[in-house]
Amino acid sequence: MLLIGQLHYETTSKYNFPRIIKEIELSERIVELSVNTMRMIKGRILQISNIDFSDSIIELYDDYEECIPIKGKILSALLNSLKPIRDGTPIIGVDVSSIKVGATDSGVIYAVRGAIVQRINGKYRYFRFGPLPFHVTKRNFQEILGECDEDIPFESGISLRFEPQRQLCNLIERWLRMCISHLAKGSLILWDGSLTAGVPGSPVKEMSEILKVARENSNIVMGFSKDTTLKFLDWKITDLINGYKPPCLFEIDSLPLLSNSRLKLLGRIYVAKLARGGCSFRLDIDRCIPSEECIRAVERLIGNERIYQGYPETLRLAHIYSTFTASDVIGIQRLLVRRYGLRLVAQSNMHRTLFGPYGTKIGG
Repeated sequence: MLLIGQLHYETTSKYNFPRIIKEIELSERIVELSVNTMRMIKGRILQISNIDFSDSIIELYDDYEECIPIKGKILSALLNSLKPIRDGTPIIGVDVSSIKVGATDSGVIYAVRGAIVQRINGKYRYFRFGPLPFHVTKRNFQEILGECDEDIPFESGISLRFEPQRQLCNLIERWLRMCISHLAKGSLILWDGSLTAGVPGSPVKEMSEILKVARENSNIVMGFSKDTTLKFLDWKITDLINGYKPPCLFEIDSLPLLSNSRLKLLGRIYVAKLARGGCSFRLDIDRCIPSEECIRAVERLIGNERIYQGYPETLRLAHIYSTFTASDVIGIQRLLVRRYGLRLVAQSNMHRTLFGPYGTKIGG
């Protein structure tokens, strides 16, 4: 049995989510796309992998890495000690996950689910969108993205060389982020991932528009990255903060390795260590927010939110509520069998067939 650390608080309420979130008008176009793509699978054979489902779940981050102290090598970073500001600021976390459910003779079935978690007045409430299944083929993938054009802007010219599963996940995530930016007022909105644009699934124009709408509604967007490839003086930027007393924040002033002209940094980049004994994270905050206000926003975050191992609890819960478990996948598969008359076949595992219990590596 896998045990994870868990904070103790009242049961997270599902149905009493604030009115402003409950009344989100879910995009009928997205739901229709899901239904339409699934109609073509009636009576087909669905091949499922005979592996641990956790291996196929899209994770937007890797495991935490051990921090390495590099005192004396920080040249272009500013250290800020943080003091919690307890003013009742609402905190909202948004995350989306997707999973491969199985393969047919003509395509692949993916499921996507998003979660929004809010902490206000010391209580957590959540809202789930999905799961929505999509039957993606070479013929309909462009059509799926094109049909979403009116509701969710997308980067035209995208093709199957970019993983459809990731693209569907990004599509739903951008839509949820836009909804929250429109509906929330005076809140700290937490994203899973950076505020970097100009890469597949993160167009500059649409990302900039989401941040602009958030600012107009007095919100501040923060992006937490659990891993990063950014380095400073050959050290990962998350290593820079090791050895300093939390809560503290480093503002990175020079990132010489960011030479890709296609990338656009829409956020100020920090390294944050928000709790004693916790991990360090890359933290992006909307670049149009003044530096002093960014620091105050982080102080409001640690003053109004539970910080578990240095990570905001709203964002941790959003990840948990959006992530698919093995039971979820089995339930989706059984539903598809009943509704569409699919015939399930398990993908053969030659190692297990030949070697039995010796055909699986330890931990594999």
